[in-house]
Amino acid sequence: MGMIMPLSAKENLWRALRHENPEYVPYSAEGVLRLVDHRGRKPPRAGIDEWGVIWAPLPESYAAAASEPAESYAIAHPARSCAELLTRSFPNPSDPSLFAGLLAGIDKDRSLIIGQHPAGPLDRLCSLLDMPTALLALVSEPEAARAVLERIADYHVGIARGYLAAGVEAGFLADDYAGHDGPFLRPALWQKLILPGLRRIIAAYRDAGAAIFFHTCGRAEAFIPDLVDAGVTVFNLQSSACDLLALKARFGRRIAFYGGVANELMMTGMPEEVQAAARAAIAGLGQEGGLILAPDQPLAFPPENEAALVETARRYGRYPSG
Repeated sequence: MGMIMPLSAKENLWRALRHENPEYVPYSAEGVLRLVDHRGRKPPRAGIDEWGVIWAPLPESYAAAASEPAESYAIAHPARSCAELLTRSFPNPSDPSLFAGLLAGIDKDRSLIIGQHPAGPLDRLCSLLDMPTALLALVSEPEAARAVLERIADYHVGIARGYLAAGVEAGFLADDYAGHDGPFLRPALWQKLILPGLRRIIAAYRDAGAAIFFHTCGRAEAFIPDLVDAGVTVFNLQSSACDLLALKARFGRRIAFYGGVANELMMTGMPEEVQAAARAAIAGLGQEGGLILAPDQPLAFPPENEAALVETARRYGRYPSG
C-alpha cells in the first residue's frame, strides 16, 4: 500500500468548512486565509472617500491589527435623506483598476484567497446619512430606502464579480444589525429592505462555487436563519453576545464558524483563560468540522494570548477529537 500523504493546510481548511473529515481544526494563525482588498476598499485615514463621506483617524489608543477593517471613523455625511441619495451617483465597481495586481505574490496553492468587501448595505447607508438618520429612514421613507439599499447591493455584486474574475476563492462581507443586547432594527424590516440585496450579493459567490464569509456584531441570532438559507458559508460572530453552541446545534453541517474566542478575553484575559476558551470552542463548535479557530476580530492582542491560542489549536485540535 502507498503512503497516505497528509492534507495540505488549505485542503484541510476547505474540508473543515464543508464538514468533510478534516484532519485537524484549522486556525487563523496558520496563515492559510489570505484576505485581499480591492483599491479603495478601506476609507482613507483622513479626508473624503469616493462616496462623499469625510473621515478622521481613530484614536492612538485604539489597538488595531494590520488586518483591522478600518483605521478611521466618519465625521461628516454627504446626504440627509434616502431621497437625496437617489439623486447622487455611486462609485463604479466595474472599474478594472480596482483589482489590478490583486493576487501578485500570493501562492494560490497554499492560500485561500478571500476578497474583502467594503461596508455592507446597512453599514454603508449609515455612513452616507449617519446612523440615526439611516435607521429612521427605513421607516419614514421605506421605498426610497429600499431603492438606495438595492443600489448599494448592485455595487457589491459588481465588486464580487471583479474579485471572482481576478481569481479570489471567497468573499468576506460585513454588516451590523445588533448590539450586545439584541437587534437595533426589527428583523421583519431587515427581511423586507436589506435581505433581498444580501441574497443577490451572496448568490454572486454561491453561483460561482465560491465561499462567502459573513461578519456581524452583537446578539444577531435573529438574522442567522435567513443568512444560512441565503447561502452564507462561514459566520464570523461575536461569541460573547451570540450563543454559537445553540446555532451549531440548530444548523449542524449547514453552518461553519470563523472565530470562537471572544475579543474581550483575548485582550484582557490570562493565557490559561484563553486556552480554556479555545478548548471549549474546539470541543463545542469543531465537531466534525465547521470551525476555523480564531479571535472574533483581528485586533492587536497581547502576544502571550495569541501564543496560547495557537498552542491550544495545535495540541487539542486533531481529529478524531475527544
